[in-house]
Order: sequence, then C-alpha cells, then structure tokens
Amino acid sequence: MRKKVVAMGLAAMMAMSLAACSSGGSSTSTTAAGSSAEATTAAAAASSEESKKEEAKGDGKGYVVALCNYSIGNSWRAQMEQEFVSEAEKLKSEGVVSEYYITNSNEDINKQISDMQDLITKKVDAIVITAASPTALAPVVEEATEAGIKVVSFDNVVDTDEQVATVGIDETEFGRIGAEWLAEKLDGKGKIIVLNGIAGAATDSLRWGGAEEVFKNYPDIEVLGSANASWDYAQGKAAVESMLSAYPEIDGVWSQGGAMTQGAIDAFIAAGRDLVPMTSEGNNGALKAWYENRDNGLSCIAPSNPTYTSAEALRTVIKALDGEDVPKNVVMDIETVTEDNLEDYYRPDMPDSFWVLTELDDEALQKLYK
Repeated sequence: MRKKVVAMGLAAMMAMSLAACSSGGSSTSTTAAGSSAEATTAAAAASSEESKKEEAKGDGKGYVVALCNYSIGNSWRAQMEQEFVSEAEKLKSEGVVSEYYITNSNEDINKQISDMQDLITKKVDAIVITAASPTALAPVVEEATEAGIKVVSFDNVVDTDEQVATVGIDETEFGRIGAEWLAEKLDGKGKIIVLNGIAGAATDSLRWGGAEEVFKNYPDIEVLGSANASWDYAQGKAAVESMLSAYPEIDGVWSQGGAMTQGAIDAFIAAGRDLVPMTSEGNNGALKAWYENRDNGLSCIAPSNPTYTSAEALRTVIKALDGEDVPKNVVMDIETVTEDNLEDYYRPDMPDSFWVLTELDDEALQKLYK
C-alpha cells in the first residue's frame, strides 16, 4: 500500500535540509591535505550525536512509549491500535523501544484524562494520543509536556501548541472531497441526507465543516436531515431507515464514511428505494456493497483515513526523542477510492470490517480478523 507523508512548514524544512547538505558537504568534499583532520572531526561529531541519542534512550535501554486511545468501538479503531502494536514491536526488536503501554477510555473523556495522568506517573518517555475531545484533553497533554514527556496527537488531535506535533490527514479536505463530488453528481441541486460521526470528536466537526463549506456554494442542494451515527454500520443503517421513512425523495447521501455508508446502502435496498450517489470511506464492507451494486445505479467516492496513522504518530514521536526536528503538523495524503480504481482496493478475501489502507501484513490481518 502506498504511503506518503507531507510535512507542513515545507519552506522551513527545505532551509534546514539545505543547511544540512552544506554542512555534510564540507566533511566529504575536502582537499587531500585537510581530508584526514576533517574526517576525524566529522567522525567525532557523529559519535557525539549517537551518544546523545543513547542518553535520550536511557543508557541505551530503549524508550518507554504509550498509546492513549479513546475508543476501540469500531473496527477502524481496533485496526489502528494493532498498527501501533506492530510498529512498537518492530521498534522493540531494533532496541529503540523497551516497553509500551496502551490505554482505552471507551469514549469517556474523564477516563482518558485519568489515563494520561497515570502515564505521566509512570514517567513514560512519549505518548501518542487520539483524543475524545480536542479541548478537554489539552490541559493534561500540557501537563505531560511540562513533565518532559514528548506528546504527539493523531487522528482526533488535541488543540494545544504544547505538544510535539499533530499527525493525520486533512480532515477538512476529506469533507470537501466528498461534498464536491456529490454536488457534481447532482448537477448542483437536490435533496440530501447527512451521516456524521461522533459528536464532539475533532474528526466529526472537521469533516462536516469541510462539507458544509462546499454546500454553501450550492443553494439548490437541500440538507433534509442529519444524524450522528458514530461511523458504525448498525447506527448508520438505523439512521437512514428513519430518514427514508420521513423523506419520500432523497437524491444523495453525504456520509463521513466508516461503516455508515454500507448501512445506508443496505437501508435503501431494504426499503426498495432507488440507490443514489453516496460518499464513503475505505471500509471493505462499504466497498463490497458499492462493488456489488455498481450495475444497480450506485456510484460512490471514498476518501480514506489510513489505520496506520497511529504508526506514523509513533515514528514521529521517536524522531523527536532522537533529537530530530519535527514539523508541528504532519499531514498524510488522502488516498481516494473512485469508480476507476475500486477493484485495486476492495478485497473479497477479507471481512466487511477490514480497512483497506493498512501497513499490516496478511499474517497480522488474519490474526486480527480471525
């Protein structure tokens, strides 16, 4: 699976890169007379840098890291957690990490705050956090930073500058991509329904914010109703069943994805209603329903949030522990499943709950989805 990471603050990074290249050039492109002395200096500098890194790891024993998770309430989050485990185990085998912890607050904000405080007490070296609330978790993230712990938030990020970085896709752009596609499919007019995620989560507000910004440019697109269905199949299906009963004419579905779109497709079919354009995400069940109903009038688009965002967050915080410069915002590309490349992503050999943008190998996936 392809993976691209785009770091914000590109100009500053290029400047640092050029400076590094200039410095490196002085030790490798030398005159014959000065090469020995300069090589010795370069070697000493490299040795000093490695010593600093080993000191940062606690006498070379490896870092203690943690994932502070707010939920494993759906398969995306369960797979995301396994991506963290896989990367942490890899780093353990390399001696970079000595131990790791995982907490889960089951969407309880106060419990997640308590989890963070417990990790601070354990004096871990770093925490990657996906937060139940971008604001409520900010004070305890700042507390961890003050205690000398490196913190990176990802997916549902924390709203504070007192952290190393945020990591994830541009969730606002995710919302825009689906909304622009749907508006084009409807020729700029029609009646639509909306499926949002978990109220209060940063991802939910950012995705809908991006879509709403687009829909404001299309006054002839009417939002009939919306529901928070937690990116869950059953909740998504139930919400759409209710809206199908309430609205005799629905021309499109803007969905934040997850497994909700699959639920929407099944609700339309069960009600005997014509399928309409729907936005989706890289959930295998949603892609399967899309694939099987392509000849029944269904068209979709699926911008996607990779489950390996947690692994990227861990890699980012390790860089910070190693003393590397880390940009404040690490933005991952949004891979988008379209009608042209659907067959490249959909996997009939995997269950509906599988997420197609992953770094996990088939052995790990089979264990996760057995």
